[in-house]
Amino acid sequence: MKSFSQWTKEEVETEFHLKKELKKNKVLQDWLTITPTVSTDEKKRLKQLSQKLLNHVHDWNEEELKVYFIAFLLDFIDFYQESYRPFMERDLSVEYEKGKRLWGNADFLVASGTQSPKEPFFFIHEYKKQLDTSNDPLGQLLVEMVAAQKLNLSNHPIYGAYVIGRHWYFVILDETTYAESLAYDATKEEIIEIVSILRQTKTIIDQMILKTSEVSKTSEV
Repeated sequence: MKSFSQWTKEEVETEFHLKKELKKNKVLQDWLTITPTVSTDEKKRLKQLSQKLLNHVHDWNEEELKVYFIAFLLDFIDFYQESYRPFMERDLSVEYEKGKRLWGNADFLVASGTQSPKEPFFFIHEYKKQLDTSNDPLGQLLVEMVAAQKLNLSNHPIYGAYVIGRHWYFVILDETTYAESLAYDATKEEIIEIVSILRQTKTIIDQMILKTSEVSKTSEV
């Protein structure tokens, strides 16, 4: 089968019977509808980072976008926690039907595990150029999220985001339904919302782990 980088949105929808939620999706809205959680000092630093992106977004390639912007933005979040951590450029592979395998390299993911990802919760797929017919970042993100569903022991929603230059799109996959946000522009004040949503992601992951732990304890009784 093809690697993650070769899938399109249409192919993922067809192969895994996914449907896009056209109305407001509650899981997505609960994730995005939050009160900003940044301090005055952080706002100042984010404004500087936003200006840096505005100055260079048309010049950077994908690796430069990661190193000079996304890495600094993620530093505000600190995904390193006791039960999970961030991983970059890690291979994932899972057989979803006999003779059919999903595999590829994930740009960024948050998962349980120490040296290698075990149960994935959240993905970021980075892509610098504007969307064109030769690349489909949403399709690539979705197939990574489907792979996470197949790998995970619990049936919780999978969270993700893909980045096209200055624009961030947040995506959830809940069973066979997915939903996508409108674009958040990181060169504007919306960078504060982006950071707040990423911080909310940690809260959601903590809640999922707690729920899984409680269910496990109940089943042992």
